[in-house]
Amino acid sequence: MEKTGFSILLADNQPLTVAGLLSFLAERDDYLVAGQVYSQNELFNKVTELKPDLLIVDYNLPGFITINELERLTKEVSGLNILVISSDNDKGSITKVLQLGVKGYLTKACSKDEVLHAIQSTAKGEKFFCHKILDIIMEKHFAPAAENCDPTILTVRETEILKFIAKGRSSQQIADSLHLSPHTVQTHRKSIIRKLNIKSPAEFVIYAIDLGIITTR
Repeated sequence: MEKTGFSILLADNQPLTVAGLLSFLAERDDYLVAGQVYSQNELFNKVTELKPDLLIVDYNLPGFITINELERLTKEVSGLNILVISSDNDKGSITKVLQLGVKGYLTKACSKDEVLHAIQSTAKGEKFFCHKILDIIMEKHFAPAAENCDPTILTVRETEILKFIAKGRSSQQIADSLHLSPHTVQTHRKSIIRKLNIKSPAEFVIYAIDLGIITTR
């Protein structure tokens, strides 16, 4: 059968959360819930067996999936799009999860529209963070006063490429969109990293938002 939409694997053991997500997703013809993870031990088997376009997961539930499982998953399953929807309020653990390279992160207080928007974006490999999570990232990133307050100037092309990177595009995808060679894109990428002192994928998003290149909604 020809694939017509995104396949989604749910990994959450809270019945009300799962029921809400299933209700939201049932309204969309282009989303297919391929399966659910009911225990910690099922996670890798389900991901390997179903090969979903998107994994929606909560790592903050007692006796269920942990940050360690998420870390292993991101290392061993390349190209998996992960959207975290969690009630975790600990800034340290949230930051650690973001550093794993998950595509999106929402809190369980987010609205239905925001959840659907996040699913649509992250299933395509784009990044999406709700405002609370962005506040945590920005607080961590900008907390120390900068020793050198001189502005960092990106070229027009670097700014254009930063926008694509912040949306989760690969170098090849950026090259195709801008009619450049992948080598040229990589050169610009290295220049952006050097100028902005970027140390993690999430910081591409923060700088793009701070510069007004992309919005959070």
